[in-house]
Amino acid sequence: MKALLINPPQIFYPGSEPPAGNLPLGLLYIAAVLDKAGCEAEILDAFITDFSFRKIGDVIEVGMPYGRIIEEIRRRKPDIVGVANPFTSQVENANNVANIVKEIDPSILTVVGGPHVTAVPVEFLKEAKNVDIAVIGEGEYTMLDIVKFFEGYKKIGEVQGIAYRKDKTVVLNSPRPFIKNLDELPYPAYHLVEMEQYLEPKKIEYRSFKDRAISMITSRGCPFNCSFCSVHLHMGKLFRAHSVNYVVNHIEHVVNEYQVKNIFFEDDNLTLDLKRFEAICDKIIEKDIIFNWETPNGVRPDHLTLSLLKKMKKAGCQSVFFGIESGDQFVLDNIIDKSLKLEDVMKVAKMCKKIGLKTGAFYIIGFPGEKKKNMLKTTELALRLKREFDVGMHLFIATPSYGTRLYEECKKKGYIPENLTPRDFAEVRQPRGMPLIKTEDFTPIELKEIASRTVKTYKRLSLINYIKSPKKTLKTALSQPKIVIKFIKNLPSV
Repeated sequence: MKALLINPPQIFYPGSEPPAGNLPLGLLYIAAVLDKAGCEAEILDAFITDFSFRKIGDVIEVGMPYGRIIEEIRRRKPDIVGVANPFTSQVENANNVANIVKEIDPSILTVVGGPHVTAVPVEFLKEAKNVDIAVIGEGEYTMLDIVKFFEGYKKIGEVQGIAYRKDKTVVLNSPRPFIKNLDELPYPAYHLVEMEQYLEPKKIEYRSFKDRAISMITSRGCPFNCSFCSVHLHMGKLFRAHSVNYVVNHIEHVVNEYQVKNIFFEDDNLTLDLKRFEAICDKIIEKDIIFNWETPNGVRPDHLTLSLLKKMKKAGCQSVFFGIESGDQFVLDNIIDKSLKLEDVMKVAKMCKKIGLKTGAFYIIGFPGEKKKNMLKTTELALRLKREFDVGMHLFIATPSYGTRLYEECKKKGYIPENLTPRDFAEVRQPRGMPLIKTEDFTPIELKEIASRTVKTYKRLSLINYIKSPKKTLKTALSQPKIVIKFIKNLPSV
């Protein structure tokens, strides 16, 4: 029995940022568990491998052409094909892969998983006629049980955490408990992909253009309840983490085996357990593991201390991103349900500036219940943090993802269009995209105007900082020239 796990090509719409590559971590973990259990598993990253651009109408398809994917499936002769679908905006690509699999051989079992499928499994299967099974939540042991079902060792009704088609209806099985002991998972199956295509990308960039960079996840689950976030659907609310030794040994493995120089910790709550993460930093320092790292998904400012920040920097941390969301305490408490005090944000920003640790922050405007005055408090805080502590601003407009309280509220009150398409979800996140939410208090155009004015001011502040700090500018230019070039091209006229 052979399982082939496929990361599909992606579609980019007009105005999209250039595509950025990434290790298909979800598939690598699933493959590792199958491999450990003695199942034959292969990975086809059709987004990165045989990478190319194809214009189709007004969109660009990026990745391996579907003709080549058909050749690969025929050559590899899988019994099961598992397809990753990380974003609602890319769900059509997962369906396309399932369609061609069934054209090649209808007996091949098709399985699709990911956040979108987890949020709407029944609706997904009703539309995806060539997908046999939808995986809900963590996929490692679910996929292993699907293999056991295929081999006749389990009944389909016994496989937890899936939806499947039976006759003309969709059956939803009992949920699968989240993995409690993450250390029982093997390292991602790096040996099943060509690592150099991620570490030395030639046609596609990775994150912020870092050299020999990969992503890593050291924990799962989020106990908080932000209205816009759906992470608890596929990762749960219980915080679960790899042990200190597991994390440090994993870091050593990728540094020594693959000469990794930069790691992006993609955890949703990297520093939630302060003692654990401080111990990780201590061990990195003690073992003198040389690598740089960042926190691109953001960490909570109220889960950082000065002593930890100093250790993080000594252990190789290059930048820290904060999830702030709003500059209005009322919005944080009553609309987003963020459980964060803005006074803690100011304290930590000051600490980072003091020790010379680069910072960035995420902000969101356009929540139902917000008025313009609330949004202006957010933009004012973002610009103030830039002026006083050089905190980078990443400003977003609220997007109602499936499965979130934000989506349910918007749908109930008629704040979003009916029958949203994958393209709608893709375009709203683009710099030129138009927001989806419209309430009695604001229109999409008004949101764009607030964001545009804020970004224009922010870029001017950034230019001033570059001029004031020529040494810092030169250092950035030497280490990340493409970022500087991109920044200069996007500067407003003054």
